[in-house]
Amino acid sequence: MIECQPTSLFSWNFTVSGISSGAVTVKYDWHQEAGRIDGAQMAYDIRKEGMFSGHWTLEQDGHVVSDARKPSAMIRCFEVTGEGVEFTLRACSAMTRAYEIILNQEVVGTISPNHAFTRRATVECADAIPEHLQLFSFWLVGLTWRRSANSAAAS
Repeated sequence: MIECQPTSLFSWNFTVSGISSGAVTVKYDWHQEAGRIDGAQMAYDIRKEGMFSGHWTLEQDGHVVSDARKPSAMIRCFEVTGEGVEFTLRACSAMTRAYEIILNQEVVGTISPNHAFTRRATVECADAIPEHLQLFSFWLVGLTWRRSANSAAAS
């Protein structure tokens, strides 16, 4: 089980524990939908492929190792490909912040906040999804949470 905790009360960056390579940080760029996954044994950059694009890449040393596409702006869902696996990351329901990871039409994992009023979260996933793709999935889910919080604050 992977535990994700915000680095501070108002931060969207997270300290992540419970993975085999040791603790990592999941970071969001302040001005754009990009970020980084950083740890002692892993370093990945996350880039968005264009301002109005629904396509993100996970890169290591300048090489794309995974990508995620949002098939529709209206649905909280991503199609993720990398490391020989293709899976879907989608919201469990319209009324929740929890997401499920679906591989071969079977739920193999979940990403969910620890309770309704926190950004602390837990990732539980089968070994069929490599840890760095679980972290990439968490980053995408955190992005949707951040978007939702920003639009609520603007209202």
